[in-house]
Amino acid sequence: MTAAIDPEAPCDLCSLPVGVRPFSLAAPEKTLIFCCEGCKGIYQMLHQIKETGDPLGNN
Repeated sequence: MTAAIDPEAPCDLCSLPVGVRPFSLAAPEKTLIFCCEGCKGIYQMLHQIKETGDPLGNN
């Protein structure tokens, strides 16, 4: 069972609230959460992170 994420949690890129359907990225050190697919993609590109799976079930 996946732990619920607080909709008010800050996006790991822009710090806006992630909302009720956050986007996630499994990074080597931890799972990051984002408010939108754009923030996720920018973070992934800037940090050259290859996606290995989405523990929150978002695609």
